[in-house]
Amino acid sequence: MQPSTRRMVAIVGLGTIVGVIMLLLSYRYVIGPKGVKASLPTLSAVTVVQGKNKSCLDCHEKKTPGIVHQFFDSKHAGRGVQCLDCHKPVEGQEKLTKEHYQVAIVAKPTPNNCAQCHEKEVKEFTASNHAARSWYAVTGAKGFSQEELAKYHLLDATGQPLNKGKPNVIYTLIGKDAASQSCQVCHGIGKKNEDGSFGDCTKCHLRHNFDIAQARKPETCGQCHLGPDHPQIEIYNESAHGTFYQANKEKFNMEAPAGTLTVKDFPAPTCATCHMSAFGNVQGTHNVGERLKWYLAPELAKVRQNGEQNRETMKAICLNCHTQNFVEEQMTGAEKVIALSNENVEKGKALLDSLRQAGLIGQGPLKTPLEFLYFELWHHEGRRARFGAVMGGADFVNWHGIYEQKKALVEMEAEAKELEKKH
Repeated sequence: MQPSTRRMVAIVGLGTIVGVIMLLLSYRYVIGPKGVKASLPTLSAVTVVQGKNKSCLDCHEKKTPGIVHQFFDSKHAGRGVQCLDCHKPVEGQEKLTKEHYQVAIVAKPTPNNCAQCHEKEVKEFTASNHAARSWYAVTGAKGFSQEELAKYHLLDATGQPLNKGKPNVIYTLIGKDAASQSCQVCHGIGKKNEDGSFGDCTKCHLRHNFDIAQARKPETCGQCHLGPDHPQIEIYNESAHGTFYQANKEKFNMEAPAGTLTVKDFPAPTCATCHMSAFGNVQGTHNVGERLKWYLAPELAKVRQNGEQNRETMKAICLNCHTQNFVEEQMTGAEKVIALSNENVEKGKALLDSLRQAGLIGQGPLKTPLEFLYFELWHHEGRRARFGAVMGGADFVNWHGIYEQKKALVEMEAEAKELEKKH
């Protein structure tokens, strides 16, 4: 081959290699898949990050990048909220304060920290069953002062702690080790903090992104509202509301600004729509009981203080989609089921009381199969029938509710006759 030919071949070869490299680089950095970009945002995503806050991010980007990523995704970050705005101790948090690389912090902020910016929301939450009363329902009066018992309406008409201050009968039955991994996980939404506050906002607004859209989704409520004794998420999924949501999730505007929601944003209700969100002409609240007429969870369902007023508020939510007659018909029908479930519980209770008076069973709970039957008659089946009735869950009204109550009553009567024969 002539020298000139070899030079030509070498030039063409080198040019081809350079061309291929340029094409690969163009695909990699210009038109390639988005996935090649780093997933973590940069510090410039926050309005101002400086001083001690920058030190927090510099270190945690290496040690716990997940929480930094969540923070950068949050509206807090977009609005300039920084690490120490939430983690800096506030008044009364001396016991919670720790030195962390020469910075005084509260590792796990409480509602008192959130209240610096969200005072109204924290006040409403504190008044709700999600706060102190949720924790009391499991552990009883232990850890509560007399002033706290009075403040959170945990005293009976004689001034004594409700249920004599005893922990929940199931808490005692399964033991503290099992309870700490079950009951207390959900009821921790109302646990007392060392600064005197009660509750944990991050049960719904999971840290560190605190996403309002997440809190509006029924799946978030379903973390705790599920299972044999409070199956609200299962009932919702069975209902027409839940069916619409499951089939049309993409039509819901979960990111709509608070206080502006209409049927255009939420064409069917989620849990938050009925219980908390500002919707139509109804103001928003973090007190999840403010729109409810009934206490449905106790042994016997009873009307709440301001129950009739609460019912009217709930009705105003319903009227955004339904007619007056339809709403009244549904509410009246639900109340008939509530009355029937109470009637069944009263029959079971009367039978149990008569056996105790005759000395055929002891006074302690859950010592005999008959007492387990009665416990589930109200705690499981009674609640399911009531929740199913008010939320449109037909299967829970019948097969998981009233039918099971009727069956339990027959079994209780058979157990009672056997006991009477033996004595």
